[in-house]
Amino acid sequence: MRSLISQPFTSTYLRGFSGFLRRIWPNKKPPCDHRITFDVSSSVGYPMVVRLSPWQSATPFAWVSEAEGEPLASGAFLEPPGIGWHTLMDTHGDALTQGMPEALRVAINAVPFLGVALAQVAGRLSTALELAASSPLLLLLLVDKGLQAQWSEQTLSAVLSEKQATLCGMVGLPGTQASAKLLRRCQLSPMIQREFIVLKRALHDPSTARLLRHHPAPYVQQLIFLANYHGERWPGLLLLMDDALTSGRGSAWLKEMLSDTQRLAEANLEALHRVTTVKGLQALHDRQITRFNTRMGMGDMVRDASLLEKRHGPYPSPPLPNRGAISAITSWKGLLLEGKRMHHCVGSYDHPVARGHVAIYHLHIPEPVTIAIAPQGHQWGLSQARGVRNTTPSLEAQQVIHRWLAAQADA
Repeated sequence: MRSLISQPFTSTYLRGFSGFLRRIWPNKKPPCDHRITFDVSSSVGYPMVVRLSPWQSATPFAWVSEAEGEPLASGAFLEPPGIGWHTLMDTHGDALTQGMPEALRVAINAVPFLGVALAQVAGRLSTALELAASSPLLLLLLVDKGLQAQWSEQTLSAVLSEKQATLCGMVGLPGTQASAKLLRRCQLSPMIQREFIVLKRALHDPSTARLLRHHPAPYVQQLIFLANYHGERWPGLLLLMDDALTSGRGSAWLKEMLSDTQRLAEANLEALHRVTTVKGLQALHDRQITRFNTRMGMGDMVRDASLLEKRHGPYPSPPLPNRGAISAITSWKGLLLEGKRMHHCVGSYDHPVARGHVAIYHLHIPEPVTIAIAPQGHQWGLSQARGVRNTTPSLEAQQVIHRWLAAQADA
């Protein structure tokens, strides 16, 4: 029997439909939702698999868990399956992320603990994918907020239709163009979840936002440093941070040096405000130490020790006993003398010592080292250890100190 549809019509129809398919799927094949299976039985203690859709699917990173063929749970939008991003990438990374835009990959690599949620959002909402390219940090903050507030796809879609300044307000920042510009300039780098929390705290600090306006491209390490630093701030601090964080000195060294320098300077911070480099900070610090310890002649030392006792009361009792070559500093005069003979600034630690924030000890052998310990939970841990003129102690000296601290557990 002949077809009721004429041959010319059929050919025309098929050619048109084929062209339509090619426009939608350039590879001439409709996308397939081939879910990738992860066996998590060993983790949960019973037979269980999680099936996850790849990026190139109708529902990117949607998942379903099954036990013995029966569905247990599922998630498609802001609903991660509980499998870490690195675990997914280690086993099926290429298959899962094939075709994923580079901007989204960069954002996910910065916060892998939000990886699946980011992929779910960007896979469903083109506005999220656009934000990953224009202001990735803002996207991270929004996805984090969406997870906490359990936003639906419709809610986040409506949110993303707003201007970036408005979006800043939605994540708790000032809803201003200045906030939006700051987030657009921020450069991402990999961080763990704890660091992301610290970063958010920095962004919510108005003084941090004001300072970072002076920097053309703020980055994650700067934000984390500023969140944990509560000292003096001036525009040159940004250059100093760049120098310290990129020269190998690191944030711990910088915080310690800034704290010492400000304590020694007391209220006169003009010289500090001129510092923009590690070399300049070290030189200022050394000059202040020399000035402080020179003032501590024997006559002045007795007087100053007496003044410290009037200010703080008796010197605190040492929290740990002397052991071998390690002995406690037990008087205000002893604290001042330790700084003078070691040519560093421990003599200015009167406030933290008086408040019980640190305790000072001296290692005699194999080399002279000043040891500062601080409360860490129910024990005391190492805060600093410095040789003459703030040199780093030898490995042998460090081992002696660590053995002494480890002996607390046996006491």
